Amino acid sequence: MQRQWQVAGNAAEAYEKKLVPAIFAPWAPIVIDLAHPQKGDHVLDVACGTGVIARMVADRVGPTGVVVGVDLNPGMLNVARTVWSTGALCGASVQWQEASADKLPFPNASFNVAYCQLGLQFFADRVAALLEMHRVLVGAEGSR
Repeated sequence: MQRQWQVAGNAAEAYEKKLVPAIFAPWAPIVIDLAHPQKGDHVLDVACGTGVIARMVADRVGPTGVVVGVDLNPGMLNVARTVWSTGALCGASVQWQEASADKLPFPNASFNVAYCQLGLQFFADRVAALLEMHRVLVGAEGSR
């Protein structure tokens, strides 16, 4: 039996208030820089949690870019939507979608960049998740 790691109750709010500033936000610019996102890129943030990577990269790809944050946990996505709606400036549009990392609901070659900050450790099937992230990247089609 596979188990999915979930947070419940007000854990998503606590995650955003305590863990994001202490752990995730300080590392987010470093993680983002590793992939060199460009203006107009389509970016996927897998296991986005409350969306710190998605929010930060939106400014990098600008209004012609697209950012999609994916998480299995609806509570995390609700907080991500709330934080985004109160803090969105002039970056890309950000979409929030509930989905499993090992079954991403996107066509092949949909994204220029895929991020996954600290989520891989919680996936039931890490190999399937990595293959899915690879599948949705531009340039990945035909390499399997």
